[in-house]
Amino acid sequence: MTGFPLTRPARLPRPEVLLAWLVVAHVVLKVVIFPLVMHADPHGDEAAYLNGGRALSNLVRDVFALTSPDMAEMERNVVASGWFMPGMAIVIAPVYVLFPDAPLWLVRGYLGIVTLILFLAVVRTVARRLGHRWACVLVVFPGLVPSWVVFTYGAWGDLSAGLVLVLLVVHVVEMFRGMRRGQAPTLKEGVVLGLISIATLYLRSSTSVLLAGLGVVTLVAAVVLLRTAARRRAIGAAALAGVVFLLLLAPWSVFASRTLESRVVTTTTVPTVMANTFGERSEVCFGRCDPDSTLWFRPLRYAREVGRSTDTSEVEVLKVMSDYALRDLTAGHYLDQVVHNLGAYALQPNNFTGYLAPPGGRSDLGRVGEETADAVTWAMYAPILLIGGVSLLFQVRRSLEARVLDVLVKLSLGALLIQPFVHIAGGRYWTTAGAMFAVAAFSFLRERQIGLGLAPPPPDGIVTATDAAVARWLGRVQVLLSVLTGVVVLVLVGAVVL
Repeated sequence: MTGFPLTRPARLPRPEVLLAWLVVAHVVLKVVIFPLVMHADPHGDEAAYLNGGRALSNLVRDVFALTSPDMAEMERNVVASGWFMPGMAIVIAPVYVLFPDAPLWLVRGYLGIVTLILFLAVVRTVARRLGHRWACVLVVFPGLVPSWVVFTYGAWGDLSAGLVLVLLVVHVVEMFRGMRRGQAPTLKEGVVLGLISIATLYLRSSTSVLLAGLGVVTLVAAVVLLRTAARRRAIGAAALAGVVFLLLLAPWSVFASRTLESRVVTTTTVPTVMANTFGERSEVCFGRCDPDSTLWFRPLRYAREVGRSTDTSEVEVLKVMSDYALRDLTAGHYLDQVVHNLGAYALQPNNFTGYLAPPGGRSDLGRVGEETADAVTWAMYAPILLIGGVSLLFQVRRSLEARVLDVLVKLSLGALLIQPFVHIAGGRYWTTAGAMFAVAAFSFLRERQIGLGLAPPPPDGIVTATDAAVARWLGRVQVLLSVLTGVVVLVLVGAVVL
């Protein structure tokens, strides 16, 4: 096991008992928060996900009624402009299958139950494979952070993607254990790896870089740790994981590509986002866009008009528009915007507590609840963000498995934090990285505790010559990741100062 990040004070109950009480606290918090958000109108992208869920529910009814599906509705509400992966639409569809005219409070309640089931599954998996103490960490953060709990009632995929990501990291740790013993991952483990990976991507397309990175790390570990027949079996399991991933991605990619008459692998948002985030907004439409629309729909409407008049896909037009808006981008402007994006990503954890409010606003009691939730969120969020961020500059060395987890967490956070470098950011996105920040922060605290002599170090787990070699290579990778993080920090600080 990777070991618990901090020793247990004598007054606390056993980890398994503490975990049970923390889970109860999480459920109670969800029940208390539900009245604050149950009547909130869809906000932003939620409308697209809800429309997609309705369209998929109609597809299910058509299939079971043996009638021809309304593919125009699918194109209009599931693919639309290809901005969103259909993961959350798939999650939402069952409630509309059962209740076609489901009121919003029922949809939000359903989402709360789905995220609770997913959260409990993640906690159970972590408890079984990493230990009850690590499971306690995740229930505390993010499970007891009020703004995170508010988000469990939202129709966005960011939070669920973060939970599935934890399952993926734990699964990779479990496979590493087997490879240390000379055991190749089984075909079943390959299938599970593919399923977890595609679920993560369907929920949040920005995780694609992370998934690719973890896939490469897992394959390299198999090649290095295994020999002959075991290595071949591991490569076969990896290939099967890739096949499962691609087979399940194909229906979306093919349908979206056909609908938009251009190749679509995941989503089409990158050109528009790059233009609006880093380009000259007054030049996105080769000049100013139509002012009677939102920041995101202005260029889309223009691209559709140009596409119709030139018989070109709107996707291709948007790429040309983006290049035009970015033609004068300088390094200084780019870095300034990245710093702004990082601030929006990390320093607005309470935004959606205010957004998910009833149309007429909250009552006096509701406003007290919102203000209390915001205060508690910051009290829990700020230390974890700070310590987790600092931990990226240091290395965990207390045991071999702790090193493995440290590398996986650093890779995960690094890949997730690529988003502010290519995409406008906001208070939604920290929910994807929240659990990883908690693991990073508490692992760092445990390392400092051992370093100061406040706790005995655990067994290092280095038994064989192979273990010693793996520890050396992991150490080099850890140092490389920390150095790269330090370089990025220095460049961004320089951009702010200069």
